[in-house]
Amino acid sequence: MERITAGQAIVETWRAEGVRYVFGLPGGHVLSVYDALYGRDDIAHVLVRHEHAAACMAAAYAQLTGEPGVCLVTAGPGATNLATGIAEAYVGSLPVVVLAGRGATANAYRGAAQEVSTERLFAPITKWSVRVDRADLVWEAMHEAFARARSGKPGPVYVDVPRDLLDAEIPRRRYVPAGPPVRPAADPAAVEQAAATLARAARPLIVAGGGAIASGAWVKIRELAEVLAIPVVTSLAGRGSIADDHPLSVGGLGVHRNRLSKRLLAEADVVLGLGCRFEEMETNWQPGFVPGPDALYLQVDLDPAEIGRSIPAHLGLVGDVRTVLEQLLAILHAGRVEVAGGFLEHPRTWEAIAELAEIDAEVDALAAGAERPIHPLRVIRGIRGVFPRETTVAVDVGAITQHMAGGMPYLRVFEPRSLIVPSSFYGMGFASSGLPAARLAHPTRPAVGLVGDGSFQMVTSVLPVAVEHELPVTWCVFDDQAYGSIWDVQQHRFDRRILGTSFSVQPDFAAIAAACGCHGERVEEPADVEDALRRALDANKRGIPAVIDFIVSRERMPQTFEYSGLDPG
Repeated sequence: MERITAGQAIVETWRAEGVRYVFGLPGGHVLSVYDALYGRDDIAHVLVRHEHAAACMAAAYAQLTGEPGVCLVTAGPGATNLATGIAEAYVGSLPVVVLAGRGATANAYRGAAQEVSTERLFAPITKWSVRVDRADLVWEAMHEAFARARSGKPGPVYVDVPRDLLDAEIPRRRYVPAGPPVRPAADPAAVEQAAATLARAARPLIVAGGGAIASGAWVKIRELAEVLAIPVVTSLAGRGSIADDHPLSVGGLGVHRNRLSKRLLAEADVVLGLGCRFEEMETNWQPGFVPGPDALYLQVDLDPAEIGRSIPAHLGLVGDVRTVLEQLLAILHAGRVEVAGGFLEHPRTWEAIAELAEIDAEVDALAAGAERPIHPLRVIRGIRGVFPRETTVAVDVGAITQHMAGGMPYLRVFEPRSLIVPSSFYGMGFASSGLPAARLAHPTRPAVGLVGDGSFQMVTSVLPVAVEHELPVTWCVFDDQAYGSIWDVQQHRFDRRILGTSFSVQPDFAAIAAACGCHGERVEEPADVEDALRRALDANKRGIPAVIDFIVSRERMPQTFEYSGLDPG
């Protein structure tokens, strides 16, 4: 029987599982795996400059494709540097498979170099964390890793293999990949009850979350919304589950909402939650950010532990979101309950269209201002005006919690799996580090990231990665010379006692970009916004990544003051 190294066996499992990219940084403990990758044309290695970026790119790839992203790192600090990005994947239910090295078994517990119990460190932030103690078990370990990452609620897994086991020779085996996850249906009686409740509702509302994206439910969401003329609100992770220019798409939740989505949530008599957690940044768990007290809440989720977890559910439907929607639609199409008819003839649809037009006009007026520093909405509007509809967009934490908390309702998203966003773990730099993976997930689509200057300073080492691997993306830096969202709280809640949140020394982001081989540009005038974005997009078309440093005001939108309980005056 042919024998191969355990490192070669691991690469064989990746090939069988359909892995196309591995994000990593080599070290002595995993060189057997790197050697097995050498010369392959079916699996590409993406060399990062810091392991944090490997975790973020793998998670972003998973967010954009639904397929597991793979990380390969060495022992000790190589593994621990992944932790923040892997925690994002865990909280955000993104499938990631980590393969990390470890000291040789002969040196265990003897003070080996870079030796810590990393499988214990990763246990709380992964679905499964294991140390492999026998070389021939790498086949079973990788099979279970991919199965667990994909199945049920997706998430990251961590596999730790000592260096001597990776070098050991083992019999080559036939490997059967774990395959796609099952998509369980909900209890038929509960689905019948939900269908009847929705059909009778006078003011129903759909709230689509990240679980709707994970299940690939966007076509069925649109179909159900149109059959019953139901407006659709999306969480941050659920953006793209219905196009933002669809007549029934009415906005977001919490600090990402507009006044229309706020009113519809408060007035709804039935709310159908689809893979939506109503987490803290979406609700603050306070009245006005959750369904009204008289509303019936119907909750669909793959994980039974999520039913009623954040807000009480009147009816829980445990199952895959897409499958449950197919069950609901089968009942509605069979005529067992009365349906609303054409959604475009429904008066609520036209009321929503009219109100959204008013909101858009107000935003256009703010964005058209000529004041300096630049209003953040001028940049947001410019991005959507210059970059094409199919562009992949990444929104980082600094941009979400300050400028984008107000701007996110107005940054239109048109396609599913076209958005890189952090989970409710909200790690700074996650989306910006993950952005280059957008050109691997969707090679023909442009990609642009929105990031605060505080977050961007943490991850500028990602710039040479994008250049080296010819991943032409654009980072738009919202530069307000501060950790703006925290500065804002000190400004309004702590009587302007500012400490540790503003920058007296600020890097030249355009110069850093140029030094890394990117197109770099600094923009201070509102009139220059669109032209700078066009130059960045043109650089991308020529294969060159770009960074635009926009000098913006520390601007908050009304709903963020309301959410935070701050006095805007």
